[in-house]
Amino acid sequence: MTEHKGWIALDIDGTITDESHHVPKETVDYLTELNDQGWEVMFITGRTYSFGTSALNVFPFPFYLGIQNGADILEMPSKKRISRAYLGAALLPALEQVYQGESEDFILYAGYEKGDFCYYRPKKFSTLLREHLVKIESLSPEPWKAVDTFEFGNEDAFPLIKCLGFQEQMRSVHKRLESVKEIAVSLIRDPLDEAIYLNLVTHSLATKGQALERMIAKSGKRGKIIAAGDDRNDVSMLESADIAIVMGGAPAEMLPLADILAPSAKEQGIITALKQAVLR
Repeated sequence: MTEHKGWIALDIDGTITDESHHVPKETVDYLTELNDQGWEVMFITGRTYSFGTSALNVFPFPFYLGIQNGADILEMPSKKRISRAYLGAALLPALEQVYQGESEDFILYAGYEKGDFCYYRPKKFSTLLREHLVKIESLSPEPWKAVDTFEFGNEDAFPLIKCLGFQEQMRSVHKRLESVKEIAVSLIRDPLDEAIYLNLVTHSLATKGQALERMIAKSGKRGKIIAAGDDRNDVSMLESADIAIVMGGAPAEMLPLADILAPSAKEQGIITALKQAVLR
C-alpha cells in the first residue's frame, strides 16, 4: 500500500479548468501521478454536483468532492455521502429583509439528490439577469421551478442560496448578509460571465475550509495539506493549508495568502505550482 503523503485540495473553475470549463489532459495526468504517489485529492467547488462532475469525470482515480462550497461532501465515484450542512427554510425571512428595495433576487438550490434544480421568482429579475438564469438552468439535469413566492415547510433545506447581480449591488448585499446569523457568505465572479457577481450563501459549516477539515478529520489521515484556488470562496481553504497556491487572475486581496503564486489556469499553472509544492 502506498504511504499517505497528504492532501491536495483544489477549486475547479479558474484553477484546474481551461476556458471551455474542461480539465486539460496534462492536468489529469499529473494529478493521477500524484494520487499514485500517495496524495489524497479533494475537489471543493461552488458548483453543483451535475456541473462539477461534468468536468471531473475525466479523472481515473477515486477522489473526494465538496460541492456548493462543501454543503455536501461525497466520496467519488461511489457518491457515498461523507458530510452535509444545509440551510433551513427558517432563514428565508432574513434574506427577504436583506433584499428589501433590491432590483434583483436570489435563487434556491434544491440539492443534488433532487437533480440540482433551483426555485426562482422570474418576476423579481431584470430581463438581463433572466437571460443569464437561462444559462445556469442549462447546466441542471432537472427543470427549474418558477414560483411567485418562496413558501416552504420547516423540513425543507437548501445546500446553497445564490444572489445574482452586478458588482456594486452585490457588494452592498454582501455587507448586509454578513449580519445574518448562522450563514457563510462569499462574493465571487460568476464563472459563466465575469460581468456578473454572486453572493454564495451557505450554512456556516459549509465553507471550503470547513469542508476540507471535516474530510480530513473523517479520514483520520492528515499529512501535508496543499490547497489551490482563485476566488474569495477559496480563502478559508487556503488558510487551512500548509502550502497555499493562489492562481494568476485572483483578486488582489488574495495575493498575500499565497505561498506559491501560480500562472493562470489557461496556462495550466496548477501543474507548475503543484510541482513546487510537493517538494517543499
